[in-house]
Amino acid sequence: MKSQISKYCLIFLILTNLLTAKKADSVLTPIIFEGNQEVSTAELEEVVGVDKPPFYAFWKDDTSKVDIKLRERLNETFTLFYKNEGFYEANISHKIMAQGVKISIEENRPIIIDEIAIDSDLDIKQEMNLVEKTRFRANDFSEMKKNIKKKLLLEGYCSPALETKAYLSLEDYSARIVVDLKKRKLCHFGKVNIETNSSTMENDIIRSRLHFEEGDVFDISKIQESYESLYSLESFDQLNLDYSRNLYNVKPVDIKFKEVSKKIHTRMGIGYATDLKFQAKLYAEYKNFKGNGKKLVFDGLYSSIQKIVEARFFVPYVFSINGYHFDFQNSLGYAEEDDIHPFDEKVLYDRLYLSHSSSDWYNSVGVGFEQIETINTGAANDKHFLIYPFMRLVYDKRDSKLNPKNGIYFSHEMEYGLPYSSESTAYLKYIEELRLIYTYNDITFSSVGRMGSIEVYDNNLPDSKKFFAGGAFSNRAYGYDRIGITESATSDALLGGFTLANLSVEANFPLYKSFRGAVFSDNTMISDNQGIWEFSNKVLTSAGIGFRYLTPIGPFKIDMGVNVHNTDEKAIHFQVGQSF
Repeated sequence: MKSQISKYCLIFLILTNLLTAKKADSVLTPIIFEGNQEVSTAELEEVVGVDKPPFYAFWKDDTSKVDIKLRERLNETFTLFYKNEGFYEANISHKIMAQGVKISIEENRPIIIDEIAIDSDLDIKQEMNLVEKTRFRANDFSEMKKNIKKKLLLEGYCSPALETKAYLSLEDYSARIVVDLKKRKLCHFGKVNIETNSSTMENDIIRSRLHFEEGDVFDISKIQESYESLYSLESFDQLNLDYSRNLYNVKPVDIKFKEVSKKIHTRMGIGYATDLKFQAKLYAEYKNFKGNGKKLVFDGLYSSIQKIVEARFFVPYVFSINGYHFDFQNSLGYAEEDDIHPFDEKVLYDRLYLSHSSSDWYNSVGVGFEQIETINTGAANDKHFLIYPFMRLVYDKRDSKLNPKNGIYFSHEMEYGLPYSSESTAYLKYIEELRLIYTYNDITFSSVGRMGSIEVYDNNLPDSKKFFAGGAFSNRAYGYDRIGITESATSDALLGGFTLANLSVEANFPLYKSFRGAVFSDNTMISDNQGIWEFSNKVLTSAGIGFRYLTPIGPFKIDMGVNVHNTDEKAIHFQVGQSF
């Protein structure tokens, strides 16, 4: 199609300009646009990659500049760009002036979509991003085709009859879009073939990470989930799941991989966190330890208020029951806390558990051992030895783990202190958490609610096992774990409680490119009554604003919160990663 050819010509032209430019130092000159109405100046600047400081660098000259070597191709470049935007009779010219390069644009009449004709036996309304009586854009047409093909693969149709055409008329400036789709028969996953020269990675380990089985209806999302699950083992330098073959609507999957060559990684660093102040960290891991995806990890943290040393050993696929595989992990560690609570604490712990992950679910069961020494100011020290079975169940239907835009997340955690002797503490503790995320017009609305309860059956529960709140993942008007039992809307005790309720809501909106802003409210209640919920006049409510910068590993966040009933209570939090 003519518009498609123009699109590729534009890309080729820009690349040619870049590759054939002289190696001499670039000479930048200001570029000025006039006459453009439908197409923004920012879009035009992006076409030629103008040199311009970011919006926050207010001390720099914000004049847009372009490499003078591109001058000879400017008219042709912008003419092709305008054709892709639907303006097939745009007139572009430029001239050199004292102020710089001046681009004069006459956009003229654009191509308007007059009709969209769809003949399909599959519902593709959501995939049709083109709208009648709007301007025809080649990129939108290409995006529509991609959306339809993706929908077909998600629904299990890998052999459709699909024809998409755009008929353009330069006589009446109109476009007619035709989509003819016959989905045909469903496709199914075929045999899984694993090809490798590895002597340390068994096929069962690979198969345990796949989110599909032979005979299942083909779904391209299951391929992506399998990639993510396999890569989470951190045991591969190369990995390929080839599903290109189609044998009478059966798609075999050929898996090829190369095991990780550099297995030992270490990281050291110093930094500052709102909750832990200045800190030093050491992290070391041994990937694919002795093969089959096993991993050894050593993790250490040192700060003035917290010291942690932990060793972890992970073994994937220790056994399976009816195709339901289990992984094993052991976490052995020692931790100290000072000046966070009215008490200081030393804990030696070991947790062993089995876990299973699927597309949307994660669950684990295990047993924990803790030797806790509580150092109380002005009182005798307490020592407890706890043995507690525990479980965790997670349902995660968010569209992204790093920066979700839509979805739901639910988790249930429970632990039970065993009465193994007359002096042991017997208790039941559980925490429920629900997150809801929804995006409308690039504004993301998020909420997270947490509720927890503790019931003690015998003897005293260590203070650190009780509920505290405050911090970047709780109430942002307070520091980490600085909220104890809430006494009113403005005050709280320093002691932990037996019931917890926390609700955070946030609206996240765009500012400039990767920069986003946020407004939020956090609400916290902690009670010293077991099994009794008391909300009246005992909720600490905070409000605040935040800023986010999006990175490949999640957003970098700065949040500033204040208690709405006591503005003297306020805090600033820095973190990397999403709270919702």
